[in-house]
Amino acid sequence: MSGRIRIALIGVGNSACSLVQGIGYYGEDDSRMGLWHKSVGGYRVSDVKVVEAFDIDGRKVGLDLSEAIFSKPNVARRHFDVDTIGVKVKRGFLYDELSHHLRGSFDIRDEDPSEMVSALRSSRADILVNLISSGLDRTSKAYAEIAIKSGCCFVNATPSLIASDEHFVKRFKEANLVVVGDDLMSQFGGTAFHKGILDFMHSRGIKITKSYQLDVGGGNETLNTLDEGVKFTKRGMKTKAISIELPYEFETVAGTTDYVDYMLNDRTSYYWIQGESFLASPIKVDIYLRTSDGPNAGNVLLDIIRAVKATKDKRSFGAPLEICGYGFKHTSKSVGLRDAYRDFALKYVK
Repeated sequence: MSGRIRIALIGVGNSACSLVQGIGYYGEDDSRMGLWHKSVGGYRVSDVKVVEAFDIDGRKVGLDLSEAIFSKPNVARRHFDVDTIGVKVKRGFLYDELSHHLRGSFDIRDEDPSEMVSALRSSRADILVNLISSGLDRTSKAYAEIAIKSGCCFVNATPSLIASDEHFVKRFKEANLVVVGDDLMSQFGGTAFHKGILDFMHSRGIKITKSYQLDVGGGNETLNTLDEGVKFTKRGMKTKAISIELPYEFETVAGTTDYVDYMLNDRTSYYWIQGESFLASPIKVDIYLRTSDGPNAGNVLLDIIRAVKATKDKRSFGAPLEICGYGFKHTSKSVGLRDAYRDFALKYVK
């Protein structure tokens, strides 16, 4: 049964590092602590196999994936000793200019995109997983085109609008492929936690008037967010994802505020929520959450990958809301956290 879902990774960064470790760790024994769902769409973690990987950093190109995931500038922790995978990282491509905050972090070596199509077809990849940095919109859209040409379904973890773009959804559907995105929502990260707290307070009869969420972290994804364009794009998506959680309007802001290099792949999220209870009695919540970005993405990515393959198996194509609402911040239709999980679980979790 192993290797029934053949995936290719674009961007061998910290999220890819945790994902590859998780595939090895839970592929050996899915009763180990930490795995959210053993079976999704009838697939186990042992059914997932990485068959290709691409990156623009020359320090990773040519290395076996098991070595590349721990190469600079990655800072994700080593939780599991990954055996040699037999997949050497190939050169990806870059159609955007990196923010000046990131330029010193990469030894850029990009490739002709046509070579990527040949590699994906030869490896018989089922799903192309886009894990590149935020703000590279032209590049992400070009990778989506590569997926269509290669006959691969597409998972877009970046904020670039792919699965919420009607043009792209139509083209994937016509090619009998599945596309999901946009902007991955971690299992228990800043956005999911914020939405969950608001939902709980609302369910207890509290009227929310204001809230904010501020994130501080390390790693290249946070460093990249120092770019004003990237910062405000992600802030807009996070804020919108939070605002839809309640059935009425309230003031809210959510976004990344700063980068601290020695935090590595860790993140601290600060929350302030103001509400009113009986007799307009004020309630204020101050809280912070500490997590690691890579592992926080791992469970959700594994669930999404398995659900995408199960959807394609049933010859259902396009951008299924059950997957998009469950795993991403920006979707074509707004769905609350509780409803999104219910819909996903009913369809895919056995």
